[in-house]
Amino acid sequence: MEKITLLLESEPAQSRFLADSILNSMKPTFAEHGFAGFWFQGIAISAYQDYLQNSRKSLLTRRILRGRGGVFASSPKVQQLHEQYVTRVAPTDINFGEALRLESPYCYILCENGQPNKAQKLFNRYGVNTVLSWPLKHFASDAWAGRFTLLSKHTYDEINFTGLETTLKQAQMSLFEHFHNEINPFRQCNLFNQTAIKALKMAATGLHNHEISQELHITVRGVEYHLESIRNKLSASNRANLVHIAHQLEII
Repeated sequence: MEKITLLLESEPAQSRFLADSILNSMKPTFAEHGFAGFWFQGIAISAYQDYLQNSRKSLLTRRILRGRGGVFASSPKVQQLHEQYVTRVAPTDINFGEALRLESPYCYILCENGQPNKAQKLFNRYGVNTVLSWPLKHFASDAWAGRFTLLSKHTYDEINFTGLETTLKQAQMSLFEHFHNEINPFRQCNLFNQTAIKALKMAATGLHNHEISQELHITVRGVEYHLESIRNKLSASNRANLVHIAHQLEII
Protein backbone atom coordinates (compact mmCIF):
# COMPACT_ATOMS: atom_id res chain seq x y z
CA MET A 1 0.00 0.00 0.00
CA GLU A 2 1.03 3.60 -0.58
CA LYS A 3 0.51 6.48 1.79
CA ILE A 4 -2.96 7.11 3.14
CA THR A 5 -4.75 10.11 1.71
CA LEU A 6 -7.30 12.21 3.58
CA LEU A 7 -9.71 13.92 1.21
CA LEU A 8 -10.25 17.26 2.92
CA GLU A 9 -10.12 20.86 1.75
CA SER A 10 -6.88 21.39 3.64
CA GLU A 11 -4.35 18.74 4.43
CA PRO A 12 -1.78 19.91 7.05
CA ALA A 13 1.52 18.03 7.10
CA GLN A 14 0.87 16.94 10.70
CA SER A 15 -2.47 15.35 9.70
CA ARG A 16 -0.88 13.57 6.75
CA PHE A 17 1.91 12.22 8.94
CA LEU A 18 -0.54 11.01 11.57
CA ALA A 19 -2.76 9.40 8.93
CA ASP A 20 0.28 7.63 7.45
CA SER A 21 1.17 6.30 10.89
CA ILE A 22 -2.36 4.98 11.44
CA LEU A 23 -2.35 3.23 8.09
CA ASN A 24 1.06 1.66 8.68
CA SER A 25 -0.28 0.05 11.84
CA MET A 26 -3.23 -1.38 9.84
CA LYS A 27 -1.35 -2.71 6.82
CA PRO A 28 -0.27 -6.15 8.03
CA THR A 29 -3.69 -7.11 9.39
CA PHE A 30 -5.59 -5.82 6.37
CA ALA A 31 -3.27 -7.77 4.11
CA GLU A 32 -3.91 -10.95 6.11
CA HIS A 33 -7.60 -10.63 5.28
CA GLY A 34 -6.81 -10.18 1.59
CA PHE A 35 -7.43 -6.45 1.12
CA ALA A 36 -5.03 -4.27 -0.81
CA GLY A 37 -6.83 -0.98 -0.20
CA PHE A 38 -9.88 0.79 1.16
CA TRP A 39 -11.60 4.06 1.70
CA PHE A 40 -13.34 5.05 4.92
CA GLN A 41 -15.98 7.67 5.62
CA GLY A 42 -18.73 8.71 7.98
CA ILE A 43 -22.26 7.83 6.84
CA ALA A 44 -25.48 9.35 8.18
CA ILE A 45 -27.94 6.79 9.55
CA SER A 46 -30.60 8.43 7.38
CA ALA A 47 -28.48 8.23 4.21
CA TYR A 48 -30.32 5.32 2.58
CA GLN A 49 -33.76 6.84 3.13
CA ASP A 50 -32.53 10.22 1.92
CA TYR A 51 -31.11 8.52 -1.17
CA LEU A 52 -34.42 6.80 -1.91
CA GLN A 53 -36.48 9.96 -1.39
CA ASN A 54 -34.16 11.93 -3.67
CA SER A 55 -35.67 15.22 -2.53
CA ARG A 56 -33.99 18.55 -3.14
CA LYS A 57 -35.32 19.60 0.26
CA SER A 58 -33.41 16.84 2.05
CA LEU A 59 -30.31 17.83 3.96
CA LEU A 60 -28.47 14.92 2.34
CA THR A 61 -29.25 15.07 -1.35
CA ARG A 62 -27.82 12.51 -3.76
CA ARG A 63 -25.21 15.02 -4.82
CA ILE A 64 -24.12 15.49 -1.20
CA LEU A 65 -24.05 11.74 -0.59
CA ARG A 66 -21.74 11.35 -3.56
CA GLY A 67 -19.39 14.01 -2.20
CA ARG A 68 -15.67 13.45 -1.85
CA GLY A 69 -15.11 15.29 1.44
CA GLY A 70 -14.30 13.59 4.72
CA VAL A 71 -13.08 10.39 3.03
CA PHE A 72 -9.91 8.52 3.96
CA ALA A 73 -8.27 6.68 1.08
CA SER A 74 -5.53 4.15 1.73
CA SER A 75 -3.36 5.45 -1.11
CA PRO A 76 -3.35 8.09 -3.84
CA LYS A 77 -4.32 5.34 -6.28
CA VAL A 78 -7.38 4.44 -4.17
CA GLN A 79 -8.19 8.15 -3.88
CA GLN A 80 -8.24 8.35 -7.65
CA LEU A 81 -10.44 5.26 -7.85
CA HIS A 82 -12.88 6.70 -5.32
CA GLU A 83 -13.11 10.01 -7.20
CA GLN A 84 -13.75 8.23 -10.49
CA TYR A 85 -16.35 6.00 -8.90
CA VAL A 86 -18.42 8.75 -7.23
CA THR A 87 -18.27 11.08 -10.24
CA ARG A 88 -18.56 8.70 -13.18
CA VAL A 89 -20.18 5.49 -11.96
CA ALA A 90 -22.11 6.09 -8.72
CA PRO A 91 -24.92 8.23 -10.22
CA THR A 92 -26.24 5.21 -12.13
CA ASP A 93 -24.73 2.33 -10.14
CA ILE A 94 -27.11 -0.06 -8.35
CA ASN A 95 -24.47 -0.58 -5.66
CA PHE A 96 -24.19 3.00 -4.46
CA GLY A 97 -27.63 3.18 -2.86
CA GLU A 98 -27.51 -0.39 -1.52
CA ALA A 99 -24.18 0.29 0.15
CA LEU A 100 -25.85 3.08 2.15
CA ARG A 101 -27.93 0.47 3.99
CA LEU A 102 -26.08 0.15 7.27
CA GLU A 103 -27.68 -2.97 8.75
CA SER A 104 -25.02 -5.38 7.46
CA PRO A 105 -22.03 -5.64 5.09
CA TYR A 106 -22.75 -5.45 1.39
CA CYS A 107 -20.83 -7.05 -1.48
CA TYR A 108 -20.96 -5.02 -4.68
CA ILE A 109 -22.68 -6.59 -7.67
CA LEU A 110 -20.22 -6.28 -10.55
CA CYS A 111 -22.11 -8.25 -13.18
CA GLU A 112 -25.69 -7.73 -14.42
CA ASN A 113 -27.54 -9.95 -16.87
CA GLY A 114 -24.37 -11.90 -17.44
CA GLN A 115 -22.42 -8.79 -18.44
CA PRO A 116 -19.86 -6.67 -16.57
CA ASN A 117 -21.43 -3.44 -15.38
CA LYS A 118 -19.75 -0.02 -15.23
CA ALA A 119 -18.59 -0.63 -11.66
CA GLN A 120 -16.80 -3.84 -12.62
CA LYS A 121 -15.11 -2.19 -15.56
CA LEU A 122 -13.81 0.60 -13.35
CA PHE A 123 -12.70 -1.57 -10.43
CA ASN A 124 -11.09 -4.16 -12.68
CA ARG A 125 -8.91 -1.46 -14.22
CA TYR A 126 -7.42 -1.05 -10.75
CA GLY A 127 -7.00 -4.80 -10.20
CA VAL A 128 -10.00 -5.02 -7.86
CA ASN A 129 -12.27 -8.05 -8.16
CA THR A 130 -14.27 -7.79 -4.92
CA VAL A 131 -15.70 -4.65 -3.26
CA LEU A 132 -17.22 -4.86 0.22
CA SER A 133 -19.04 -2.09 2.04
CA TRP A 134 -18.70 -2.73 5.77
CA PRO A 135 -20.63 -0.40 8.12
CA LEU A 136 -19.71 -0.06 11.79
CA LYS A 137 -21.80 1.55 14.51
CA HIS A 138 -20.50 4.77 15.99
CA PHE A 139 -20.13 4.06 19.71
CA ALA A 140 -21.13 7.61 20.69
CA SER A 141 -23.70 8.64 18.06
CA ASP A 142 -27.12 7.53 16.89
CA ALA A 143 -26.97 9.97 13.96
CA TRP A 144 -24.10 8.57 11.94
CA ALA A 145 -21.80 5.58 11.57
CA GLY A 146 -18.50 4.66 9.94
CA ARG A 147 -18.08 2.61 6.79
CA PHE A 148 -15.14 0.89 5.17
CA THR A 149 -15.26 0.20 1.46
CA LEU A 150 -12.81 -2.69 1.15
CA LEU A 151 -11.02 -3.54 -2.08
CA SER A 152 -9.58 -6.94 -2.89
CA LYS A 153 -7.94 -8.57 -5.90
CA HIS A 154 -9.29 -11.90 -4.63
CA THR A 155 -12.73 -13.38 -5.21
CA TYR A 156 -15.24 -13.25 -2.37
CA ASP A 157 -14.64 -16.92 -1.49
CA GLU A 158 -10.90 -16.33 -1.12
CA ILE A 159 -11.21 -13.53 1.44
CA ASN A 160 -10.34 -14.29 5.06
CA PHE A 161 -13.27 -13.05 7.15
CA THR A 162 -12.01 -14.46 10.45
CA GLY A 163 -11.62 -11.56 12.87
CA LEU A 164 -12.25 -9.00 10.12
CA GLU A 165 -14.91 -7.06 12.00
CA THR A 166 -12.64 -6.79 15.04
CA THR A 167 -9.88 -5.45 12.80
CA LEU A 168 -12.22 -2.88 11.28
CA LYS A 169 -13.57 -1.76 14.66
CA GLN A 170 -10.04 -1.19 15.95
CA ALA A 171 -9.14 0.75 12.81
CA GLN A 172 -12.29 2.87 13.09
CA MET A 173 -11.58 3.67 16.74
CA SER A 174 -8.12 4.89 15.79
CA LEU A 175 -9.48 7.07 12.98
CA PHE A 176 -12.26 8.45 15.17
CA GLU A 177 -9.78 9.25 17.92
CA HIS A 178 -7.70 11.50 15.69
CA PHE A 179 -10.05 12.63 12.90
CA HIS A 180 -13.54 12.46 14.42
CA ASN A 181 -14.71 15.90 13.29
CA GLU A 182 -13.26 15.52 9.80
CA ILE A 183 -15.09 12.21 9.30
CA ASN A 184 -18.47 13.38 10.63
CA PRO A 185 -20.71 13.57 7.51
CA PHE A 186 -22.65 16.48 8.99
CA ARG A 187 -19.54 18.61 9.35
CA GLN A 188 -18.63 18.65 5.68
CA CYS A 189 -18.16 22.23 4.53
CA ASN A 190 -20.81 22.23 1.84
CA LEU A 191 -23.70 21.31 4.13
CA PHE A 192 -23.92 24.45 6.23
CA ASN A 193 -22.88 28.07 5.93
CA GLN A 194 -19.97 28.53 8.33
CA THR A 195 -21.29 31.86 9.58
CA ALA A 196 -24.55 30.11 10.44
CA ILE A 197 -22.60 27.49 12.41
CA LYS A 198 -20.76 30.21 14.34
CA ALA A 199 -24.05 31.95 15.09
CA LEU A 200 -25.59 28.68 16.25
CA LYS A 201 -22.65 27.93 18.55
CA MET A 202 -23.14 31.33 20.17
CA ALA A 203 -26.88 30.84 20.43
CA ALA A 204 -26.23 27.51 22.14
CA THR A 205 -24.27 29.31 24.86
CA GLY A 206 -27.27 31.57 25.53
CA LEU A 207 -26.25 34.68 23.60
CA HIS A 208 -29.06 36.82 22.18
CA ASN A 209 -29.17 37.81 18.52
CA HIS A 210 -27.88 41.33 19.09
CA GLU A 211 -24.93 39.92 21.03
CA ILE A 212 -24.20 37.44 18.25
CA SER A 213 -24.38 40.23 15.66
CA GLN A 214 -21.75 42.21 17.56
CA GLU A 215 -19.45 39.19 17.81
CA LEU A 216 -19.78 38.28 14.12
CA HIS A 217 -19.90 41.88 12.85
CA ILE A 218 -23.14 41.32 10.95
CA THR A 219 -26.61 42.80 11.37
CA VAL A 220 -29.22 41.34 13.68
CA ARG A 221 -31.28 40.58 10.60
CA GLY A 222 -28.28 38.68 9.25
CA VAL A 223 -28.13 36.59 12.44
CA GLU A 224 -31.85 35.86 12.15
CA TYR A 225 -31.41 34.83 8.52
CA HIS A 226 -28.57 32.42 9.28
CA LEU A 227 -30.31 30.81 12.23
CA GLU A 228 -33.57 30.47 10.31
CA SER A 229 -31.73 28.94 7.36
CA ILE A 230 -30.05 26.27 9.47
CA ARG A 231 -33.29 25.67 11.40
CA ASN A 232 -35.06 24.89 8.13
CA LYS A 233 -32.26 22.60 6.97
CA LEU A 234 -32.46 20.59 10.19
CA SER A 235 -36.28 20.71 10.36
CA ALA A 236 -36.11 22.10 13.89
CA SER A 237 -39.30 23.40 15.49
CA ASN A 238 -37.71 26.24 17.45
CA ARG A 239 -34.38 27.59 18.72
CA ALA A 240 -34.06 25.12 21.59
CA ASN A 241 -34.87 22.20 19.31
CA LEU A 242 -32.34 23.49 16.79
CA VAL A 243 -29.58 23.50 19.42
CA HIS A 244 -30.59 19.99 20.53
CA ILE A 245 -30.44 18.59 16.98
CA ALA A 246 -27.13 20.33 16.30
CA HIS A 247 -25.65 18.68 19.39
CA GLN A 248 -26.98 15.30 18.29
CA LEU A 249 -25.33 15.70 14.89
CA GLU A 250 -22.16 16.98 16.57
CA ILE A 251 -21.96 20.06 14.39
CA ILE A 252 -21.52 22.40 17.36
